[in-house]
Amino acid sequence: MIAYLQGKHKGLPLQGGYTMRHDLFIAGFGGQGVLLAGNLISYAAILEGKNVSFFPSYGVEKRGGAAMCTVIIAEGETGSPVIGNPSFAIFLNQASLDKYGDKVKPGGVCIVNSSLVSTDGFSRDDIEMILVPMNEIAMQLGDARMVNMVAAGAYAARSGAMALSALGEALVEVLPERNHKFIPANLKAMEAGADLARP
Repeated sequence: MIAYLQGKHKGLPLQGGYTMRHDLFIAGFGGQGVLLAGNLISYAAILEGKNVSFFPSYGVEKRGGAAMCTVIIAEGETGSPVIGNPSFAIFLNQASLDKYGDKVKPGGVCIVNSSLVSTDGFSRDDIEMILVPMNEIAMQLGDARMVNMVAAGAYAARSGAMALSALGEALVEVLPERNHKFIPANLKAMEAGADLARP
């Protein structure tokens, strides 16, 4: 499934004739909420009037298999949802960094779940590594499932692709109504991730 969603912007040029564009690759294993994080980031960008393409992908296993998605956010056309060399990547487990870390564009940024990922054997000096102990943060806030919310907050703060407040508004759209009672906790998780990732 590829979702192309359009906000109010029609590709108006920014200063210098360029339009804003962000691309993001998120990878982890099933059960970490990879696709929910991508969906949340997408909705937040839409709420800010941007155009978005969201491309989820996952293995056949219900839990424990590979899960990944790409998100492209733009004020103009988003183009292909397939990203060969992402500018931003979020890696939630070791296998994801090991498999996809070399694909991050030079000058790009990796946000890594340092609770589960060691970067000792990963040697690239042409990208920025941001280590966020996502599992520890989620556990401190009372729910290990909020790893993806920590990651989303870290991305918003470091990339500037959307305001943290837009992520909060998007929670209402992406979470089923029965889970809206968890929104305050999710907001705290996003804020904690943002605090560790701000430039």
